[in-house]
Amino acid sequence: MNMKKEASLEDILREHALHFLPAKSLCRFRTVSKGWDLWISNPFFAHRQTTYFKNITGLFCQVASLNPSFISFNKDAYGVPDPSLKFLPEPVNIRTSCNGLLCCQSFVDNVYYICNPVTKEWKMLPKPSLYHGAEAAIVLAFEPHPLKFNESYELVCAVTFPDHPVVYFEIYSSRSTSWRVSDTICCELDSWELHNGGYYMKGVVYWESSSGVILAFDLNDEQYGILPLPLTGGQFGALTMMHGELCYILPHLQDDDCTIYIHGNMDMSLKSVINLTCDNVGSKFGFCRALTCINDDILILALGRKVIAYHVREQKMELICTSDGGACTRYLPYVNSLVSVRHPLVRDRA
Repeated sequence: MNMKKEASLEDILREHALHFLPAKSLCRFRTVSKGWDLWISNPFFAHRQTTYFKNITGLFCQVASLNPSFISFNKDAYGVPDPSLKFLPEPVNIRTSCNGLLCCQSFVDNVYYICNPVTKEWKMLPKPSLYHGAEAAIVLAFEPHPLKFNESYELVCAVTFPDHPVVYFEIYSSRSTSWRVSDTICCELDSWELHNGGYYMKGVVYWESSSGVILAFDLNDEQYGILPLPLTGGQFGALTMMHGELCYILPHLQDDDCTIYIHGNMDMSLKSVINLTCDNVGSKFGFCRALTCINDDILILALGRKVIAYHVREQKMELICTSDGGACTRYLPYVNSLVSVRHPLVRDRA
């Protein structure tokens, strides 16, 4: 009788609980038994875990051309086995991330790699048709869905040329394993310069422009749009999603106080204002910079050398870590996922 109860409890855990856990914990649970190992390594389970576990678990960060590192929000539950990404065939710069996948670019030939840092799986992409360069405006788009097992990812690059005020869109698809240049061309920007850290949400890619607007590109119909950017926008703001809505988080530093302005909707109107003081973290900020995040109730901020999580609902600030980098450090949000780069969940015919 006890054995039946234990078996029933095990079945309940496997069917209804495991897929809500981060990948690091699941990799550890594979050692429980042969049955658990087979269950967790099953591609259908990986699909469920990828679609149900979407909370940010940490930040990949990189200073200049040094090796990347990983800031875990919970070292026991989250983390990656090789934060410096040395499992890749050459040194890389981290460029963009989305739902457990990470896109990197090699130092020498600007080769793109797509990888899952948890499983150490990776794929080298073919060379694009257009010249992208080391600071290309690329965005990784991957949106797993419970009813779409053969989901694919796309890497989108907004290609600009200094002598021509136009933007071309070149797209890599894991479904076709190739690049193609979209027929859509944007000629409406006053300046060709785009910030290289774009943002993907619900089928649309967004880039900040030095023209003071946001360039949006819909991956479904491959049409572009222009959205307003808050007048005081700049290098310390960030596009993100809060409660299912596109938002722009804009910090403003004055003396020892940092004010966070949250803009939203398609007109980027002001939604709310948050006031922070250096007393909350025990030191002066130096600078205040918003980081892209994917949790509805958490804002991630770089305040000087400190990385802070601000819990909006609780109005509480939490120190995540103290970084060695400065204002130029690149941070990418990361989700601890079992998604496979080479499995049909991320469709790849190579």
